[in-house]
Amino acid sequence: MNRRRKNRITDPRSILGGDESAQGAANRPKKPQKRRPVKLRIIGGKMRGRTVVYHGAEFTRPMKDSVRENLFNILGMRVRGSDVIDLFAGTGAVTFESLSRGASSAIAIEKSRHAVNFLKTTAETLDVTDALRIIQSDTFRIAASLLGPPAADAPLSDTGRVVFFCPPYEMWESRNEELASLIRMAIDHSPPGSVIVAETDKHQDESLLPAVDWDHRVYGGTRISVYEPEMVCGLR
Repeated sequence: MNRRRKNRITDPRSILGGDESAQGAANRPKKPQKRRPVKLRIIGGKMRGRTVVYHGAEFTRPMKDSVRENLFNILGMRVRGSDVIDLFAGTGAVTFESLSRGASSAIAIEKSRHAVNFLKTTAETLDVTDALRIIQSDTFRIAASLLGPPAADAPLSDTGRVVFFCPPYEMWESRNEELASLIRMAIDHSPPGSVIVAETDKHQDESLLPAVDWDHRVYGGTRISVYEPEMVCGLR
């Protein structure tokens, strides 16, 4: 006796080997997750324990707290009373750390308007707006006016500087000649007692920096290079 088989309703998606919508979702490129602001801790000085807000955007790479702590241990008392120039400010973490540790003044240069807004907010929160000048500009366009020789009628300054070169790592290769030129300018024209700080990836060739007697330190994936220009003819 032949029995009729019941007609089964076949889901066409099973014929194709699975749920097309699920496969499509799996193959569809994921939207990048929006990063939330992160608070960075000020390590030492009068503002120790207070925070700098990192906006979370990928174009900025804030120096890690542990690296910053080691850097400022190296700089020590040379920060106190100095004029700080942070050429690629980003979050301003090293700028605010410097002011916390006694720097007399600071200039923070940052190209991104978004980042500049966070810098201004942090400066107001920490009550350091009087000591900090924030410039929204391309460092490569403005840095020479800050690092080069002073105008002939400008008063002679004997206040030491701390100049931070902490650009995106790829710039050490893509814009190396310009960065090296700015470092040499800072070395040649900074007042006595100044310090130059460069941050690079530990895997990058040290020869990307001008050939001077750098003090290189590696912390994780970061290399910190510090140079104090020599005194020449009693001036530097």
